[in-house]
Amino acid sequence: MAFYKFGKKDILRNVVKAYPNNTFFVNDGHVYYNNRNEISGAHVDNVQNIPTGFVSLYGLNVDRAFADHTYDPDADTGVKAKIYPFITKDSSLNSFATISTTNFNQFQYGDVITGSYPLSASVVRETFVSNHGNLFPTGSHMLALKNTMNYYQPLSPRYAFSSSFFGDKAIQECTLLSIPSIFYGSTIRKNSVKLSFYISGTLVAACEDINRNGELIQTSGSSYASGIGSGSCAGMVLYNEGFIVLTGSWNLTEENYNFGGGAAKGKWLDFFAGGNDGATPVTPSASFDLTFQGTNYINTIAMHADAGLGELNFSPNPTFTSYNTSGAPSTSGTTAYVQNNAVTIKNTISSSFYDYDAKQKRQTFITKIGIYDEHKNLIAVANLAKPIKKHEDNDYTFRLKLDI
Repeated sequence: MAFYKFGKKDILRNVVKAYPNNTFFVNDGHVYYNNRNEISGAHVDNVQNIPTGFVSLYGLNVDRAFADHTYDPDADTGVKAKIYPFITKDSSLNSFATISTTNFNQFQYGDVITGSYPLSASVVRETFVSNHGNLFPTGSHMLALKNTMNYYQPLSPRYAFSSSFFGDKAIQECTLLSIPSIFYGSTIRKNSVKLSFYISGTLVAACEDINRNGELIQTSGSSYASGIGSGSCAGMVLYNEGFIVLTGSWNLTEENYNFGGGAAKGKWLDFFAGGNDGATPVTPSASFDLTFQGTNYINTIAMHADAGLGELNFSPNPTFTSYNTSGAPSTSGTTAYVQNNAVTIKNTISSSFYDYDAKQKRQTFITKIGIYDEHKNLIAVANLAKPIKKHEDNDYTFRLKLDI
Protein backbone atom coordinates (compact mmCIF):
# COMPACT_ATOMS: atom_id res chain seq x y z
CA MET A 1 0.00 0.00 0.00
CA ALA A 2 1.36 3.38 -1.02
CA PHE A 3 1.70 6.25 1.46
CA TYR A 4 1.91 9.88 0.37
CA LYS A 5 2.71 12.86 2.54
CA PHE A 6 0.58 16.00 2.30
CA GLY A 7 2.49 19.03 1.10
CA LYS A 8 2.31 22.50 2.67
CA LYS A 9 -0.26 23.63 0.12
CA ASP A 10 -2.30 20.43 0.24
CA ILE A 11 -4.07 21.21 3.53
CA LEU A 12 -6.31 24.27 3.81
CA ARG A 13 -7.92 25.34 7.07
CA ASN A 14 -10.98 27.62 7.09
CA VAL A 15 -13.73 28.76 9.41
CA VAL A 16 -17.34 28.80 8.20
CA LYS A 17 -19.72 31.19 9.93
CA ALA A 18 -23.26 29.80 10.00
CA TYR A 19 -26.56 31.26 11.22
CA PRO A 20 -28.93 28.43 12.21
CA ASN A 21 -32.62 29.36 12.47
CA ASN A 22 -34.50 28.67 15.70
CA THR A 23 -38.25 28.86 16.24
CA PHE A 24 -40.07 28.20 19.51
CA PHE A 25 -43.87 28.07 19.44
CA VAL A 26 -45.91 27.93 22.65
CA ASN A 27 -49.59 27.03 22.89
CA ASP A 28 -51.67 25.71 25.77
CA GLY A 29 -48.63 24.95 27.91
CA HIS A 30 -46.78 23.04 25.17
CA VAL A 31 -43.52 24.14 23.53
CA TYR A 32 -42.58 23.16 19.99
CA TYR A 33 -39.08 23.62 18.57
CA ASN A 34 -38.74 24.13 14.80
CA ASN A 35 -42.19 22.56 14.31
CA ARG A 36 -41.04 19.17 15.59
CA ASN A 37 -43.56 16.75 17.08
CA GLU A 38 -43.04 13.60 19.06
CA ILE A 39 -42.11 10.56 16.95
CA SER A 40 -43.23 7.14 18.14
CA GLY A 41 -40.79 4.24 18.05
CA ALA A 42 -40.82 0.50 18.42
CA HIS A 43 -40.55 0.58 22.23
CA VAL A 44 -41.74 4.02 23.37
CA ASP A 45 -44.19 6.65 22.14
CA ASN A 46 -41.47 9.32 22.10
CA VAL A 47 -38.22 7.99 20.61
CA GLN A 48 -36.10 10.87 21.95
CA ASN A 49 -37.35 10.36 25.53
CA ILE A 50 -37.47 14.14 25.97
CA PRO A 51 -40.45 16.53 26.00
CA THR A 52 -41.42 18.47 22.89
CA GLY A 53 -39.57 21.75 22.61
CA PHE A 54 -36.38 20.21 24.00
CA VAL A 55 -33.23 18.96 22.27
CA SER A 56 -31.02 16.11 23.45
CA LEU A 57 -27.37 17.01 24.02
CA TYR A 58 -25.85 13.66 23.01
CA GLY A 59 -28.80 11.94 21.34
CA LEU A 60 -28.54 8.93 23.66
CA ASN A 61 -31.22 6.46 24.81
CA VAL A 62 -33.18 6.77 21.59
CA ASP A 63 -36.26 4.50 21.54
CA ARG A 64 -35.39 2.88 24.87
CA ALA A 65 -38.00 1.89 27.44
CA PHE A 66 -36.80 3.33 30.76
CA ALA A 67 -39.39 1.28 32.66
CA ASP A 68 -37.52 -1.90 31.70
CA HIS A 69 -34.27 -0.68 33.31
CA THR A 70 -33.79 -2.53 36.60
CA TYR A 71 -29.98 -2.70 36.73
CA ASP A 72 -28.27 -2.12 40.09
CA PRO A 73 -24.61 -1.12 39.50
CA ASP A 74 -23.56 -1.91 43.09
CA ALA A 75 -24.96 -5.43 42.99
CA ASP A 76 -24.33 -5.85 39.23
CA THR A 77 -27.78 -7.38 38.79
CA GLY A 78 -30.86 -6.55 36.76
CA VAL A 79 -31.66 -5.57 33.19
CA LYS A 80 -29.68 -2.85 31.39
CA ALA A 81 -32.22 -0.98 29.26
CA LYS A 82 -30.67 2.50 29.07
CA ILE A 83 -27.34 4.25 28.74
CA TYR A 84 -26.12 6.17 31.78
CA PRO A 85 -22.84 7.77 32.94
CA PHE A 86 -21.03 6.34 35.95
CA ILE A 87 -17.92 6.95 38.03
CA THR A 88 -16.37 4.68 40.62
CA LYS A 89 -15.28 6.64 43.68
CA ASP A 90 -11.55 6.27 44.24
CA SER A 91 -8.54 8.31 45.39
CA SER A 92 -8.83 10.66 42.37
CA LEU A 93 -12.10 11.99 43.91
CA ASN A 94 -13.66 12.47 40.48
CA SER A 95 -17.39 13.07 40.45
CA PHE A 96 -20.21 14.64 38.45
CA ALA A 97 -20.80 18.38 38.60
CA THR A 98 -24.38 17.70 39.72
CA ILE A 99 -23.19 15.84 42.86
CA SER A 100 -22.69 18.12 45.86
CA THR A 101 -19.72 17.72 48.18
CA THR A 102 -22.04 16.57 50.98
CA ASN A 103 -23.59 13.85 48.85
CA PHE A 104 -20.20 12.83 47.46
CA ASN A 105 -18.81 12.31 50.98
CA GLN A 106 -21.65 9.89 51.71
CA PHE A 107 -20.33 7.47 49.08
CA GLN A 108 -17.76 4.88 50.13
CA TYR A 109 -14.60 4.18 48.12
CA GLY A 110 -15.50 1.65 45.45
CA ASP A 111 -19.14 2.80 45.22
CA VAL A 112 -20.50 3.50 41.74
CA ILE A 113 -21.88 7.02 41.26
CA THR A 114 -24.35 7.19 38.41
CA GLY A 115 -26.01 9.93 36.36
CA SER A 116 -28.75 9.90 33.77
CA TYR A 117 -29.23 10.45 30.03
CA PRO A 118 -30.57 12.07 27.97
CA LEU A 119 -29.46 15.56 28.93
CA SER A 120 -31.88 18.01 27.34
CA ALA A 121 -32.52 21.74 27.21
CA SER A 122 -35.14 24.25 26.10
CA VAL A 123 -36.11 27.88 26.60
CA VAL A 124 -37.26 28.56 30.17
CA ARG A 125 -39.54 31.40 31.25
CA GLU A 126 -39.35 33.07 34.67
CA THR A 127 -41.54 35.87 36.03
CA PHE A 128 -40.59 38.39 38.70
CA VAL A 129 -43.22 40.33 40.65
CA SER A 130 -42.99 43.96 41.70
CA ASN A 131 -40.33 44.65 44.33
CA HIS A 132 -38.89 41.14 43.82
CA GLY A 133 -35.38 42.43 44.57
CA ASN A 134 -36.36 43.18 48.16
CA LEU A 135 -38.60 40.16 48.54
CA PHE A 136 -35.95 37.76 47.23
CA PRO A 137 -32.56 39.46 47.72
CA THR A 138 -30.59 36.25 47.07
CA GLY A 139 -30.97 33.47 44.54
CA SER A 140 -32.70 35.62 41.91
CA HIS A 141 -31.65 35.07 38.31
CA MET A 142 -32.75 38.61 37.51
CA LEU A 143 -30.50 40.15 40.14
CA ALA A 144 -27.63 37.97 38.94
CA LEU A 145 -27.74 39.78 35.58
CA LYS A 146 -27.18 43.23 37.09
CA ASN A 147 -23.49 43.57 36.20
CA THR A 148 -23.98 41.99 32.79
CA MET A 149 -26.74 44.41 31.84
CA ASN A 150 -24.82 47.42 33.09
CA TYR A 151 -21.85 46.32 30.98
CA TYR A 152 -23.90 46.81 27.78
CA GLN A 153 -25.05 50.36 28.58
CA PRO A 154 -22.86 51.84 25.80
CA LEU A 155 -25.09 49.99 23.30
CA SER A 156 -28.31 51.36 24.79
CA PRO A 157 -29.16 53.22 28.01
CA ARG A 158 -32.08 50.81 28.43
CA TYR A 159 -29.59 48.14 29.50
CA ALA A 160 -29.10 50.02 32.78
CA PHE A 161 -30.30 47.80 35.60
CA SER A 162 -31.39 50.85 37.58
CA SER A 163 -32.22 54.14 35.87
CA SER A 164 -34.31 57.20 36.65
CA PHE A 165 -35.61 57.11 33.07
CA PHE A 166 -36.25 53.39 32.54
CA GLY A 167 -36.88 52.15 36.08
CA ASP A 168 -35.20 49.73 38.45
CA LYS A 169 -35.35 46.12 37.32
CA ALA A 170 -35.03 44.96 40.91
CA ILE A 171 -38.39 46.61 41.62
CA GLN A 172 -40.42 46.54 38.39
CA GLU A 173 -42.19 43.48 37.02
CA CYS A 174 -40.01 41.49 34.62
CA THR A 175 -40.14 38.34 32.55
CA LEU A 176 -36.89 36.51 31.83
CA LEU A 177 -36.45 34.07 28.93
CA SER A 178 -33.34 31.90 29.26
CA ILE A 179 -32.03 30.40 26.01
CA PRO A 180 -29.41 27.63 26.38
CA SER A 181 -26.29 28.05 24.24
CA ILE A 182 -26.94 24.74 22.48
CA PHE A 183 -29.48 26.68 20.38
CA TYR A 184 -27.45 29.77 19.48
CA GLY A 185 -23.80 28.64 19.64
CA SER A 186 -21.43 31.58 20.13
CA THR A 187 -24.00 34.39 20.18
CA ILE A 188 -27.50 35.32 19.07
CA ARG A 189 -27.33 37.11 15.73
CA LYS A 190 -28.32 40.75 15.93
CA ASN A 191 -31.42 41.87 14.02
CA SER A 192 -32.76 38.29 13.99
CA VAL A 193 -34.88 38.24 17.17
CA LYS A 194 -38.64 38.47 16.76
CA LEU A 195 -41.41 37.95 19.32
CA SER A 196 -44.97 37.41 18.07
CA PHE A 197 -48.05 37.46 20.33
CA TYR A 198 -51.19 35.72 19.00
CA ILE A 199 -54.78 35.43 20.20
CA SER A 200 -56.97 32.87 18.40
CA GLY A 201 -54.40 32.69 15.62
CA THR A 202 -54.49 36.46 14.96
CA LEU A 203 -51.35 38.52 15.46
CA VAL A 204 -51.85 40.91 18.36
CA ALA A 205 -48.36 42.40 18.49
CA ALA A 206 -44.80 41.76 17.38
CA CYS A 207 -41.48 43.23 18.47
CA GLU A 208 -38.02 42.97 16.91
CA ASP A 209 -34.46 44.11 17.56
CA ILE A 210 -34.52 46.30 14.45
CA ASN A 211 -31.86 48.68 15.80
CA ARG A 212 -29.34 45.86 16.39
CA ASN A 213 -28.62 47.29 19.85
CA GLY A 214 -30.64 44.82 21.93
CA GLU A 215 -33.83 46.91 22.14
CA LEU A 216 -36.99 44.95 21.30
CA ILE A 217 -39.18 47.48 19.52
CA GLN A 218 -42.89 46.83 18.94
CA THR A 219 -43.20 46.97 15.15
CA SER A 220 -46.63 45.61 14.23
CA GLY A 221 -49.87 44.20 15.54
CA SER A 222 -53.56 44.94 15.90
CA SER A 223 -54.90 48.47 15.69
CA TYR A 224 -55.50 48.43 19.45
CA ALA A 225 -51.98 47.27 20.35
CA SER A 226 -50.33 49.51 17.76
CA GLY A 227 -52.22 52.53 19.02
CA ILE A 228 -50.80 52.04 22.50
CA GLY A 229 -47.32 50.60 22.14
CA SER A 230 -46.14 51.01 18.55
CA GLY A 231 -42.45 51.97 18.53
CA SER A 232 -42.07 51.33 22.27
CA CYS A 233 -39.32 49.15 23.74
CA ALA A 234 -40.73 45.94 25.22
CA GLY A 235 -37.45 44.57 26.54
CA MET A 236 -33.78 43.85 25.95
CA VAL A 237 -31.75 41.01 24.44
CA LEU A 238 -28.44 39.82 25.90
CA TYR A 239 -26.98 38.37 22.70
CA ASN A 240 -23.85 36.74 24.10
CA GLU A 241 -25.46 35.35 27.25
CA GLY A 242 -28.73 34.10 25.70
CA PHE A 243 -31.26 36.06 27.79
CA ILE A 244 -34.31 38.14 26.88
CA VAL A 245 -35.59 40.55 29.55
CA LEU A 246 -39.16 41.75 28.99
CA THR A 247 -40.48 44.82 30.82
CA GLY A 248 -43.30 45.98 28.50
CA SER A 249 -46.33 46.49 30.76
CA TRP A 250 -48.80 48.21 28.40
CA ASN A 251 -51.96 46.45 27.29
CA LEU A 252 -51.93 44.48 24.05
CA THR A 253 -55.46 43.03 24.18
CA GLU A 254 -58.83 44.64 24.78
CA GLU A 255 -60.26 41.56 26.50
CA ASN A 256 -59.10 39.66 29.57
CA TYR A 257 -57.29 36.33 29.29
CA ASN A 258 -55.64 33.95 31.74
CA PHE A 259 -51.87 33.79 31.27
CA GLY A 260 -51.24 31.88 34.48
CA GLY A 261 -51.95 34.65 36.99
CA GLY A 262 -55.70 35.14 36.63
CA ALA A 263 -57.84 37.03 34.10
CA ALA A 264 -56.16 40.20 32.81
CA LYS A 265 -55.37 42.01 29.60
CA GLY A 266 -52.37 40.65 27.73
CA LYS A 267 -48.99 42.38 28.05
CA TRP A 268 -45.49 41.67 26.85
CA LEU A 269 -44.84 40.47 30.39
CA ASP A 270 -47.18 37.56 29.54
CA PHE A 271 -45.18 36.52 26.49
CA PHE A 272 -44.25 32.82 26.34
CA ALA A 273 -46.74 31.99 29.12
CA GLY A 274 -46.87 28.23 29.57
CA GLY A 275 -43.38 27.81 28.12
CA ASN A 276 -41.57 25.67 30.72
CA ASP A 277 -42.65 28.00 33.53
CA GLY A 278 -45.19 25.86 35.34
CA ALA A 279 -47.93 28.45 34.73
CA THR A 280 -51.34 26.78 34.63
CA PRO A 281 -53.90 27.25 33.36
CA VAL A 282 -53.09 29.34 30.29
CA THR A 283 -55.87 30.30 27.91
CA PRO A 284 -55.73 27.90 24.92
CA SER A 285 -56.49 30.73 22.47
CA ALA A 286 -53.16 32.43 23.27
CA SER A 287 -49.98 31.39 21.46
CA PHE A 288 -46.49 32.80 21.22
CA ASP A 289 -43.72 32.58 18.66
CA LEU A 290 -40.05 33.27 19.36
CA THR A 291 -37.61 33.24 16.43
CA PHE A 292 -33.92 34.06 16.30
CA GLN A 293 -30.71 33.01 14.57
CA GLY A 294 -27.64 31.69 16.30
CA THR A 295 -24.01 32.08 15.27
CA ASN A 296 -21.85 29.00 14.84
CA TYR A 297 -18.21 28.91 13.81
CA ILE A 298 -17.41 25.63 12.05
CA ASN A 299 -13.75 24.75 11.57
CA THR A 300 -13.18 23.00 8.24
CA ILE A 301 -10.13 21.24 6.81
CA ALA A 302 -9.75 20.70 3.05
CA MET A 303 -7.13 18.14 2.03
CA HIS A 304 -5.88 17.60 -1.53
CA ALA A 305 -4.83 14.01 -2.25
CA ASP A 306 -2.97 13.61 -5.56
CA ALA A 307 -2.87 10.49 -7.73
CA GLY A 308 -0.15 11.42 -10.21
CA LEU A 309 0.88 10.09 -13.61
CA GLY A 310 2.21 6.54 -13.49
CA GLU A 311 1.25 6.18 -9.82
CA LEU A 312 -1.27 3.98 -8.02
CA ASN A 313 -1.54 1.57 -10.94
CA PHE A 314 -0.81 -1.56 -8.92
CA SER A 315 -3.08 -3.22 -6.38
CA PRO A 316 -2.61 -5.87 -3.65
CA ASN A 317 -6.15 -7.04 -4.35
CA PRO A 318 -6.10 -10.73 -5.48
CA THR A 319 -8.33 -9.87 -8.44
CA PHE A 320 -5.49 -7.76 -9.87
CA THR A 321 -3.60 -10.92 -10.96
CA SER A 322 -4.66 -13.62 -13.40
CA TYR A 323 -6.65 -16.55 -12.02
CA ASN A 324 -4.33 -19.23 -13.46
CA THR A 325 -1.16 -17.75 -11.92
CA SER A 326 0.86 -20.38 -10.06
CA GLY A 327 2.31 -19.63 -6.66
CA ALA A 328 1.75 -16.80 -4.24
CA PRO A 329 2.06 -13.21 -5.53
CA SER A 330 4.77 -12.57 -2.93
CA THR A 331 6.57 -14.04 0.03
CA SER A 332 7.94 -12.25 3.04
CA GLY A 333 10.03 -13.03 6.05
CA THR A 334 12.03 -11.32 8.76
CA THR A 335 14.73 -10.18 6.32
CA ALA A 336 13.14 -9.89 2.87
CA TYR A 337 10.05 -9.29 0.78
CA VAL A 338 10.16 -11.12 -2.59
CA GLN A 339 7.64 -10.78 -5.40
CA ASN A 340 6.85 -13.73 -7.61
CA ASN A 341 8.11 -12.98 -11.13
CA ALA A 342 5.73 -15.57 -12.57
CA VAL A 343 2.65 -13.64 -11.50
CA THR A 344 0.86 -12.05 -14.45
CA ILE A 345 -1.37 -9.00 -14.17
CA LYS A 346 -4.89 -9.55 -15.35
CA ASN A 347 -5.89 -7.53 -18.38
CA THR A 348 -9.07 -5.64 -17.38
CA ILE A 349 -9.19 -3.42 -20.47
CA SER A 350 -12.40 -4.15 -22.34
CA SER A 351 -12.44 -4.52 -26.12
CA SER A 352 -15.12 -3.49 -28.60
CA PHE A 353 -14.44 -6.58 -30.73
CA TYR A 354 -15.61 -10.14 -30.17
CA ASP A 355 -13.05 -12.65 -28.91
CA TYR A 356 -10.26 -10.06 -28.98
CA ASP A 357 -8.12 -8.90 -26.08
CA ALA A 358 -7.36 -5.20 -25.96
CA LYS A 359 -3.82 -3.98 -25.41
CA GLN A 360 -2.62 -4.51 -21.86
CA LYS A 361 -2.75 -1.45 -19.63
CA ARG A 362 -2.15 -1.07 -15.97
CA GLN A 363 -5.57 -0.15 -14.65
CA THR A 364 -6.91 0.21 -11.12
CA PHE A 365 -10.09 1.53 -9.55
CA ILE A 366 -9.79 3.96 -6.66
CA THR A 367 -12.63 3.43 -4.15
CA LYS A 368 -11.29 4.75 -0.84
CA ILE A 369 -8.70 7.19 0.46
CA GLY A 370 -7.26 6.66 3.94
CA ILE A 371 -5.88 9.46 6.11
CA TYR A 372 -3.08 8.51 8.52
CA ASP A 373 -1.27 10.30 11.30
CA GLU A 374 2.50 10.60 11.61
CA HIS A 375 2.63 7.13 13.19
CA LYS A 376 0.70 5.60 10.28
CA ASN A 377 -2.43 5.08 12.35
CA LEU A 378 -5.59 5.23 10.23
CA ILE A 379 -7.68 8.15 11.53
CA ALA A 380 -10.17 8.74 8.68
CA VAL A 381 -11.49 7.11 5.51
CA ALA A 382 -13.02 8.90 2.53
CA ASN A 383 -15.36 6.71 0.45
CA LEU A 384 -15.89 7.74 -3.15
CA ALA A 385 -19.43 7.77 -4.53
CA LYS A 386 -18.28 5.51 -7.38
CA PRO A 387 -14.93 3.88 -8.25
CA ILE A 388 -12.55 6.10 -10.25
CA LYS A 389 -10.74 4.35 -13.11
CA LYS A 390 -7.00 5.09 -12.99
CA HIS A 391 -4.59 4.53 -15.91
CA GLU A 392 -0.90 5.34 -16.00
CA ASP A 393 -1.56 8.35 -18.22
CA ASN A 394 -4.22 9.78 -15.86
CA ASP A 395 -3.68 12.05 -12.89
CA TYR A 396 -6.33 13.06 -10.36
CA THR A 397 -6.60 15.35 -7.38
CA PHE A 398 -9.18 14.42 -4.76
CA ARG A 399 -10.49 17.17 -2.49
CA LEU A 400 -11.44 15.88 0.97
CA LYS A 401 -13.38 18.19 3.27
CA LEU A 402 -13.86 17.63 6.99
CA ASP A 403 -16.10 19.72 9.26
CA ILE A 404 -15.00 19.76 12.89
